[in-house]
Amino acid sequence: MEYKFNTLKNALIFTLLLVFSKAILAVEVTDLYQYKAVVDDKSQAQQRRANRVGFIGVLEKVSGRSIDKSHPAIGDAFKNLSRFVLKYEYEESLYQTYLKIRYQPQLIDGVLNEMEIPIWGNRRPLTLIWLAIEEDVQRSLVTKEDYPQIFHLLDTNSNNAGLPIVMPLLDLEDRMNLTVTDVWANFPQQILNASRRYEPEVIVSARLYQRENVWHLDWQFTNQGTFQLHQLKGDKLTIIGELVSSISTQIAKQYAALSETEVTSSVSVRFFGVKGIKQLEALKTRLRTLTQVDELDISFRQGERVDLVLYLNAHVDSLKKALQLDSQFEIIFDPFSHQSTQQLEYQWLSQ
Repeated sequence: MEYKFNTLKNALIFTLLLVFSKAILAVEVTDLYQYKAVVDDKSQAQQRRANRVGFIGVLEKVSGRSIDKSHPAIGDAFKNLSRFVLKYEYEESLYQTYLKIRYQPQLIDGVLNEMEIPIWGNRRPLTLIWLAIEEDVQRSLVTKEDYPQIFHLLDTNSNNAGLPIVMPLLDLEDRMNLTVTDVWANFPQQILNASRRYEPEVIVSARLYQRENVWHLDWQFTNQGTFQLHQLKGDKLTIIGELVSSISTQIAKQYAALSETEVTSSVSVRFFGVKGIKQLEALKTRLRTLTQVDELDISFRQGERVDLVLYLNAHVDSLKKALQLDSQFEIIFDPFSHQSTQQLEYQWLSQ
């Protein structure tokens, strides 16, 4: 039997999205240059294998993109991977032994620059995952108590992908607002209503089931205005492990987007609420932490208003998404202005 996600009218989705427009929550990822690789033992051979896995993994984690292992820069790095490593540390869990590897940020960034791959910033969208499972013709929502190994895999792969995720509590409040059928069919209104308490930036509904001895994992964004269904097939635990990286890759296409034909060299942005020199310097420092911004200049300043010219290495849409994720900025939107010509304006919220 074929199961298809139910999609309502676009107007309903975007109306519901307005509910979340003021509840955006980004997370600062602090371990971007660290990777946990599974090892069978603590031998030198396993350490070398884990280092190769971790090196590619951390490049993908920092960039949010798949890495071409045949690129000459990768071949050169593989000749002496130890020079990229800051620290090794073994970690035991109930299910696996891991080698936790911390890499040198400057060298990792250098490889990505050589490959002309943009670096995704460390402020990343909090992602809520609703997961339903079908076993023995019974469907249920995945809870930590009933499926601890699934939660462990999602947590480990969240760390390795650099994508902060949250799983619903599935307490009485959740179960009053949402059913397994709502998640299975991706009913957006019910999912968005139940998700409001978690204040996520991204919401995903997913379903896990078996057909002809093959496990399938279908997932879809609920609040991103896109209806594409993503499908994974294979071993049950393998595709669960792949879920987070699959989600991360799709999100990175929005937040770390870089197009050779669409990159804007500079953009003027107006900020309000900049009270004095100290606040101005804090604003400039904050903007320089964004990976999309190479440099900036002041073009106008009067009272608490300051206009800055930002010199970018990415498309302006990528900058907008980065500012959207930063709690220090609040966009000022003029509903009567044409979108293509509207001046970018933000309220600076830092005190």
